[in-house]
Amino acid sequence: MKTFKKIIFFALGFIILLAASIYGYLAYLKPDLNANLSLPGLKSEVEVLYDNHGIPHIYAQNEEDLFYSFGYVHAQDRLFQMEVLRRLADGRLSELFGEPALESDKFFRTLSFREHAKLTLATTYKDPNSPFVKAAKAYIKGINQYIKNGKTPIEFTIAGIPKTEFTLEDMEIIVGYMGYTFVGAFGSEAVSTDIMNRLGPDYFKDVLTAWPDSNYKIPVQRSALAAKNLAMMHNQLTKMNQDLAFPPFHGSNGWVISGKKTKSGKPILANDTHIAFSQPSVWYEAHLECPTFKIYGNFLAGTPVPALGHNDQGGWGLTMFENDDADFFKETLNPANPNQVKYKDTWENIKIRKEIIKVKDKSDVVLEVKKTRHGYLLNGAFKNIETIKDPIALWWVYHQFPSQHLNVFYNICKSKNAADMAKAVAPLTSPGLNFMWADTQGNIAWWAAGKLPIRPKHVNPQVILDGSTGLDDPRGWYDFKLNPQILNPERGALYTANNQPDDMGNGLVPGYYVPANRAKRIEELIFTDKNDWTEEEVRKVINDVKSSSYPSMINSIFAGLNDTELQTGGKELKTILNKWDGTHELENIEPTVFYKLLYNIYKLSFLDELGPDVFTSFEHNFAMKRNTEFFLKNQNSKWWDNIKTNEKETRKEIILKAINLTNKDLITQLGNEKTQWKWGKVHTIEHKHPLGIVPVIGKWFNVGPIPVNGGRETINNLDFHMDSTGTYKVVYGPALRRIIDFGNPEAAQSVNPTGQSGYFMSKRYDDQAEMFAKGGKRPELTNRKDIEKMIYGKMTFRP
Repeated sequence: MKTFKKIIFFALGFIILLAASIYGYLAYLKPDLNANLSLPGLKSEVEVLYDNHGIPHIYAQNEEDLFYSFGYVHAQDRLFQMEVLRRLADGRLSELFGEPALESDKFFRTLSFREHAKLTLATTYKDPNSPFVKAAKAYIKGINQYIKNGKTPIEFTIAGIPKTEFTLEDMEIIVGYMGYTFVGAFGSEAVSTDIMNRLGPDYFKDVLTAWPDSNYKIPVQRSALAAKNLAMMHNQLTKMNQDLAFPPFHGSNGWVISGKKTKSGKPILANDTHIAFSQPSVWYEAHLECPTFKIYGNFLAGTPVPALGHNDQGGWGLTMFENDDADFFKETLNPANPNQVKYKDTWENIKIRKEIIKVKDKSDVVLEVKKTRHGYLLNGAFKNIETIKDPIALWWVYHQFPSQHLNVFYNICKSKNAADMAKAVAPLTSPGLNFMWADTQGNIAWWAAGKLPIRPKHVNPQVILDGSTGLDDPRGWYDFKLNPQILNPERGALYTANNQPDDMGNGLVPGYYVPANRAKRIEELIFTDKNDWTEEEVRKVINDVKSSSYPSMINSIFAGLNDTELQTGGKELKTILNKWDGTHELENIEPTVFYKLLYNIYKLSFLDELGPDVFTSFEHNFAMKRNTEFFLKNQNSKWWDNIKTNEKETRKEIILKAINLTNKDLITQLGNEKTQWKWGKVHTIEHKHPLGIVPVIGKWFNVGPIPVNGGRETINNLDFHMDSTGTYKVVYGPALRRIIDFGNPEAAQSVNPTGQSGYFMSKRYDDQAEMFAKGGKRPELTNRKDIEKMIYGKMTFRP
């Protein structure tokens, strides 16, 4: 018995010792924020003060030391995120994660970011004395110094990732990946072409009319097969994007209120960029300061200058322009030579580049990347459509010019007024971005930046174009002065919410603009007689969860229905929805009912004509969102009839059926007690780490799920895909919420969806998650005295 006890005690002691050793090792890997380090090649001493949220404030004597130190600090917090993003953009995830990552690798190899990076370095970076080139090189040097001498993140050990140095090419492919925002074009143009060709203009006009005029005539002789294939690509991309370690941008809100409407007498800038959530969070915050450069900004992993930021004299915010900068061309292969495509009266050779994709535990995969005059052929990057007869080429503005991103954003950081800013943003090519500006001089401004192609008048960019005739090809580029923009508007405020910009005299800019829900609500709240706005009052707007558009949509749904035609459950649903003002709070039951009802109406109306593949793309289609209310009011729409039955269904029949189905679905999902159908039960947010899928330990890396307010196209835009489950897992939303009153720029306020640190054992890994979910805030400190009061750590770098 004594021997048995000894064995038990020995085993327990061993387990405790092992657990303590593992914990000690993991604790050791946490960054030391109180170190004194020597950086070879540093010219002068650099100080890094960390505030109580782990945000570094870097003080240097010159720019090269500043960016060198920042590269080291950024890598210390986010090296794994940098590595995954580099591999994602370069199509090299299969080396780590095996065959499941192969489709992603094929797609991004086809987009050829590294080839484009080489072009950019040979042109944009050709002057080694350009300040932004020096900054970029110093930053990369700092990352590599950390890779050589810093601690290895635990993710590298778990995933078996070798530590390799970064290059300027790596930085540029990351920038290129962040330009990948056109995934909506896949679904939109596939759906539009399919509906137009297979079902005809009557079906098209009911749900996909995207323009308020008739200047764009819809061609009818397009390939139905190409539309189906593009829809299949979109569905694969949608699934792939949900699993990406660093998801693409989706939209954003931003507005500026001029000083004549604020309490401080200076402009207030508000911005919340919309990106699919991930962990670590997308933005990394830092305050960089030396005699010639001072900025507080939000940085993407692997980039030296912020995409969002402010200095003492001015600041800017971003939203996606949503302009259509990607077209799809159906190419015609030569029957006698599959490596040629038709162009006008000749056969042109396809350019072919072979890529070797290494796959963990599998043989290498050889990918042929093919390119025509219109762009890279996409078919080889997707399953089941590699060998279709007429392949699809991607024409993308990004591919037409060397990148100017680093140059543009460096110069933005140096901008002191609206004139400087206008000059800085003009060279941007792709993706199209809305820049909002405010400064201490009192200026407010907005520019929709990006190269805008001149398309032939007959071309509707919503549908797949014909690559064989040359008639659909772009004809050139508009001058930047014709891009939508405004300076100091008389209304005293401006905003962008991914909605349609007005005409600058050269016609409306084609794009994937979202419904006006958020724009309408922003106008309701901002464009009032109020002239004493403060940061706190603006934060109430940025956290607003009410859609003033949905109540009218509910009226459209129930229009023409008598209560006598409704079953008991349907009457109860109508009563619930008729009381709704569009608010999406956790305790509300109305959103739960509304989205389930809307989904069932979609399914009963569209699924029979579209089929499951196209329907999946259709549900999140930008034009469908814009035209839903119009469709709901149209009693004569052909969509109401179920073509798979022998009867001709009416709008009323479909709506009644959807109401009854909704009541049944919700009872099955949430129970008979309707007061328990609360939004917080079905609407949640989870921030997923790339290693979150690993059994057992994965839960250590993910943050959430957390119930959240907000909904689809509310200002607090926490969006989701609708499906038969009745659960609404947030797929994207605000990646930060920042507000700056330029009456006191040092008192700027922000919040991050999770935290600053990329290490799961750090207190700064998720210390803002609950704050974010509840609409809270914390300061963006730039005054050294204030920073020293909140100091969490201090690093010193010496030559």
